[in-house]
Amino acid sequence: MPIGQLATLTGESVKALRYWTDFGLLTVERRPSGYRHYPPEAAEQVRFIRSAQAAGFTLDEIRRILLARQDGQKPCAHVKADLDAHLKTVRAQIAQLQALEAQLQARVTWAEEHPDPACDSAGCVYLEDTPRA
Repeated sequence: MPIGQLATLTGESVKALRYWTDFGLLTVERRPSGYRHYPPEAAEQVRFIRSAQAAGFTLDEIRRILLARQDGQKPCAHVKADLDAHLKTVRAQIAQLQALEAQLQARVTWAEEHPDPACDSAGCVYLEDTPRA
């Protein structure tokens, strides 16, 4: 199928499909005219790429999975290890965001309790480590 048809079928932009093709993620044939022609399984590949991206996988990681599959290997063990690593990363990010949330909430509370503070700092008293009333 032509790239425009694949874009319509998958809801992806032609630009994204070209990028993924050039990156080696999508199977494509070139017609004598130079146009790209995608096989029917390209739509499934596109869905896999989006699903993997939604799980936090990079295009390099996705390419590695697809190459293993093309070589007749089951990439599941590597994918599970990557999923575990992504989960640890996300949990660490959540912890950092929760700490930031607590810090921001404390600053907002302090700012609400001190609506007109002495503001003779280099920037703003609301952003000082230990604000002064």
